[in-house]
Amino acid sequence: MTHPRQRASDHKGQPITASKSSPSAADFQPEQYTEDLLAGYYDGVIGLDVSAHITLINKTACQITGWTQTEALQQPLHRIFKFVDTLQAKTCQEMISDIINNGQILGPIKNHQIQLRNGTILNIDFSISPLDEQTAILMFHEADHENSKQKNPLLYQFSHDSLTRLANRDTLQRAMHHLHNEFQQQGKAYSILLLDVDRFKLVNDNFGHQAGDQLLQLLAERMQHFIRSKDNIGRWGGEEFLCLLPDADHETACLIAQRLVQGIADQPFLLNQQKIHISASIGIASYPRDGDDPEQLLRVADNTLYHAKQNGRNRIHSTKQLTENIFSVGTQLENALNENRIIAVYQPIFDLMTGEQVAEEALARIQDENGELIPANDFIDAAVELQMVHRIDHQVIRTMVTRCYESFSQSKTSCPHFVNISADLLRHPQLVKDIIDFARSTCNEKCEQKQCEKKPFVIEITEQELLGEVDEVKKLLAPFIEFGMPLAIDDFGSGYSSLSYLADLPISYLKFDGSLIKRVAFEERARKIITGIQRMAESLELVTIAEHIENQQTLDALREIGVSWGQGYFSARPAE
Repeated sequence: MTHPRQRASDHKGQPITASKSSPSAADFQPEQYTEDLLAGYYDGVIGLDVSAHITLINKTACQITGWTQTEALQQPLHRIFKFVDTLQAKTCQEMISDIINNGQILGPIKNHQIQLRNGTILNIDFSISPLDEQTAILMFHEADHENSKQKNPLLYQFSHDSLTRLANRDTLQRAMHHLHNEFQQQGKAYSILLLDVDRFKLVNDNFGHQAGDQLLQLLAERMQHFIRSKDNIGRWGGEEFLCLLPDADHETACLIAQRLVQGIADQPFLLNQQKIHISASIGIASYPRDGDDPEQLLRVADNTLYHAKQNGRNRIHSTKQLTENIFSVGTQLENALNENRIIAVYQPIFDLMTGEQVAEEALARIQDENGELIPANDFIDAAVELQMVHRIDHQVIRTMVTRCYESFSQSKTSCPHFVNISADLLRHPQLVKDIIDFARSTCNEKCEQKQCEKKPFVIEITEQELLGEVDEVKKLLAPFIEFGMPLAIDDFGSGYSSLSYLADLPISYLKFDGSLIKRVAFEERARKIITGIQRMAESLELVTIAEHIENQQTLDALREIGVSWGQGYFSARPAE
């Protein structure tokens, strides 16, 4: 079964039309990006090549030293950044070369003197770090500022997010490990909150990225009012924030999380005289009830945040709610299985060049008591947790086999019918045997295709499900292979691939990872990855399939690469 995140889409179905010219990716100017990024630093920043010549210098460094960017670029470091006393016997060139080649950081060095352009002697704190194989970065600031934040801005820059002025991800990770070690030794509880701004992309799209940045700054300030003085909140990344709650059990964490959610949603944020309303979702994880180490707690927090989003946003979610929800959905699922209300809907698969429908994929749904269809997103997690996926697979595959027979009876031809199977089903050999017996009976007695070597039932298994020794995978899939069911690998390129499966299994179809497809029209790296896989598939004579085609730009990019088939809400939604 496919993860619910990979099936979500808000696009309405549209037919595949003739190809349009694919838009080129936006030009990226790294020099301008670097200059803009470094312009806001409190520290002076100087980039150096292996010969200790200056390759970049930010405005703060120019203001401190008295040199302009034009004058400083390509100059040896010692002409612009004059050390009053010698750090070591090595020359600047030797020192920078060693730092780049050895990957070590020099400093931070406190209260070192440099001579400015006008001859003034200035005390600074500085450090030099390798950036890549050709570049080192020197960061410095004037020593002896008034307040603690200005007193050590270099350290501040390393430990805090430059936009929100909250602790950055690295600092939060270190703080969490320290908190865990302390509370583990004391046998006390603590909790973490993972907060995500709901639909933040809409703010950037409607008001611009600058307004989005300002909103995050205002949000960072507001959140401080709804946490305790002992709590530590920081920017985890993008529009996500992580809050560490010492001495907070599950109930206390829920109270603080609810205060945050209400405090964010109750009052609008004022940006350029315009009121902007936002909300946030929060996932909660508590030690020791939800995990034994920080990594496990972070996974739980991420999972509960995901469910908060799925259940409507602007809310908190914890493992307690998740467990209650799982068993509630599990009861609904058990009833549906017993009453044969697990049905299949079918999503058409099209030839990307001609627009002709060439196949279809069966997807599981629950039909409730009122006849409404419940999507897999709403029950698949519970099915996985309660180990009920094999029963869903069993019913859906039998339904698909019956549909295939009906299709052949009407037209005397049958296109490939794809269906996902899980590793959970493969661990139930009796169910596998029942599927094969049912399919054989249908083909032999009703379709009269006894001699058909290649059946129209395509068994689709995700790349993640194929983890394990090739011989073991072959053994599990043998009943399907021996019966003549072609194999498809789904989500290929998702990070768990073993190319040996392509060499040792009779794979006929290869489906690209959906997250790559969503990026192919706009990201050059994603396009190159898909192109490379496509060329490999062509050499192996595999049919390639792209899922999640949701707009014309993606369709055009895939056609240009040469992907064989495609499916997605842009072409057609699943239907009974």
